[in-house]
Amino acid sequence: MIKLRLFSALRELAGAKEVEVEGEDLSISEALERFAGKYGEKARTALFDNQGALLPSVLLLVNGEAASDGGSTRVSSGDTVQVLLPTAGG
Repeated sequence: MIKLRLFSALRELAGAKEVEVEGEDLSISEALERFAGKYGEKARTALFDNQGALLPSVLLLVNGEAASDGGSTRVSSGDTVQVLLPTAGG
């Protein structure tokens, strides 16, 4: 299981700070696609563009360190991916 630690709108959509997705040796994008498949269109549009590419504004950390290859970064069971969306405010 890969743990996704969620912030802002994704946390609200999932109703939890953390969720787990099934898989071993996935890209972060693949793990987030599984998350979006479970949590619906709002999750998908928060993370991916119309062509299915991960939005460049999504900040990703793996086990507390910046994901070196963004959504292509490979993660394994036991890893924690922190997923931060940009927020607006004033």
